Amino acid sequence: MKKKTEAIIHILIWVIGYFLILSQTSTIGDFRKDTGPYWIPLLFGMIINQTIFYTTAFYLVPKFLRLKKTKTLIVLVLAGLIGITLFESFIDYNYLVNFFSSDNETFTVYFLYNLFVGFIILLIALSYALLKYWIQNEKMKRVLLEEKLSTEMAFLKSKINPHFLFNVLNSFYAKSLKHDVPELADGIARLAELMRYMVYETNEDKVILEKEIHHLKNFIQVYQLRIAEEDDVFINFSVNGDVNAVKISPMLLIPLVENAIKHGIEPNTKSVIDISLEIRKNKLYFEVNNTVHGLKNGIEDESSGFGLDNLKKRLSILYPNAYTLETKEEKGFFKSFLSLNLE
Repeated sequence: MKKKTEAIIHILIWVIGYFLILSQTSTIGDFRKDTGPYWIPLLFGMIINQTIFYTTAFYLVPKFLRLKKTKTLIVLVLAGLIGITLFESFIDYNYLVNFFSSDNETFTVYFLYNLFVGFIILLIALSYALLKYWIQNEKMKRVLLEEKLSTEMAFLKSKINPHFLFNVLNSFYAKSLKHDVPELADGIARLAELMRYMVYETNEDKVILEKEIHHLKNFIQVYQLRIAEEDDVFINFSVNGDVNAVKISPMLLIPLVENAIKHGIEPNTKSVIDISLEIRKNKLYFEVNNTVHGLKNGIEDESSGFGLDNLKKRLSILYPNAYTLETKEEKGFFKSFLSLNLE
């Protein structure tokens, strides 16, 4: 709440409260309308209560809670309440006695009555200050959390393994020395697209799903250039639904594909990777199945890509309570399934 708005609300509450009490009551404690100008002791009492409220809520609580001096705060609040109540009772007893129904009341009666009212105001002030302090802390926590998540997201994105790109370039270089193959130029072009996507598109919060799919296909085709012709490797990718009508956070799908290549391909052994993506009613269904081999022969570096753990962290940050990620091994296949609410 802005300070100006807060100040206006406070002024309205005190002014409206004062005139309501003045017009709707004929006695407050020992003060009575028929014994004198009722508004004077009422106004004096309200000024005292305002002093208790604002000193507590806007000075004592913020200062000593911030310093984590709770005991000091309690002592000062109670001492301040007793001190200001003594002052109020002294004024009532010695100067405003003519406005009471009886001038025979003792100083103790005034003190106890004022102490009771002051204590109620003190409780309201403490509640207000603590609630305001909690709201400010929660707002600060949210800001810090957003900064932390932003930093973490940048870190997770930075986990794309540059060694993979270097290894591919080395493979292209070796092939160019041995063979004069036309697919080399195409491979380099696709690799450039991969790098361009990772450098530029991932700076956006959301990208059109078709771009993410194009990136996946480039990734697969670039990797296939590393597969020898005699290797029995099949990578299938099917897409259903309007992929131009929805957006997705970039680099969310590639960890599952990368994981499948890493664990699902082995030279001289039949290897199959089936990838399917479907869009139904703003929900994405992404499934990747790969044959299971004992060794990691795809992308060999252990830090390759985001990894499934980092993917889970990103999903929990970007799509809280809006995703399902399941993995299991079944009948010689490792199966990964991701459903995502894109709304």
